[in-house]
Amino acid sequence: MSFWDGKRVLVTGGAGLMGRPLRRSLAALGAAVRDYDIVDGQDILDLGDLQNAVAGVDAVIHLAAMSNVEVCRKAGYAAYQNIVVGTLNVLEACRAYNPQMPVVVASSNHVYGEQKTLPVSENAPLNQLDTYSAAKIAADYLARSYAHNYGVNVVIMRSTNCFGPNDPHSGHIVPSTITAVLNGKAPVIKSNGFTKKSYLYVDDVIDAYIAAAEWVGSGPYRQGTVFNVSDTPVSVLDLVHTILKVMGATVKPEVLGIPNDQHDEDLNDSFIRKATGWKPKHTLQEAIALTVAGFKERHGSLSHSTR
Repeated sequence: MSFWDGKRVLVTGGAGLMGRPLRRSLAALGAAVRDYDIVDGQDILDLGDLQNAVAGVDAVIHLAAMSNVEVCRKAGYAAYQNIVVGTLNVLEACRAYNPQMPVVVASSNHVYGEQKTLPVSENAPLNQLDTYSAAKIAADYLARSYAHNYGVNVVIMRSTNCFGPNDPHSGHIVPSTITAVLNGKAPVIKSNGFTKKSYLYVDDVIDAYIAAAEWVGSGPYRQGTVFNVSDTPVSVLDLVHTILKVMGATVKPEVLGIPNDQHDEDLNDSFIRKATGWKPKHTLQEAIALTVAGFKERHGSLSHSTR
């Protein structure tokens, strides 16, 4: 019998990159899944409506957030409202209804910023100050505060960069590179391309969220746990060249070298692997191949001009 058999699960942001496949995976495990998303006219800032949605569920996975770094930088106040107050509302709704049910909150790899020591463990300082990262840091602290003060059975996920076939973030490096090649254009690297980070296939990140929810929901009471979710870091240049190789393209990327707030990232994810048994099922090349196949299905075959 699955942990999820018959469980009622609320997923906020259920229409997003992770939300849709997460709902499918939970349903396949036997859960009855409810979506709470702005595309359905549901507002994460409406506490009363959110409390009604939480009533009657057995677990909550909170993904909803304004997720693009540059969009958040431009949006400012609205980004803080969406990420910080939105997370506060989710936590308050869960506290009021049933603080002992498993609650998973999406934090981010961006919270760490520049670090003196790599790899970075979950107890490292949270240094990044761009709008998106600062908002995620605040939401991260809120989740742990609700665990500490009110006993909310929450686990916080600091996941690395996630990509997949239905990625709506057209400006992110994986979808933008694939789309450029499909359109017969050179992919653009906005930075110098040397920054190293990890990139995980969406299904692997979803598996981590499900494993974490099962772990925190199976006891003993483990509220306030933080998990890094990551894999081996690669440079942006190496990532782009891997995509080009998988796509059979010979076009060279255009490197703009624009300064940004990004730093090398190497997350120590040994805690979640040891605690839950989670590990990625896809290599980077396998994940890229699956993502390319999905993009081709929607956007057409590779342009001859890139060969």
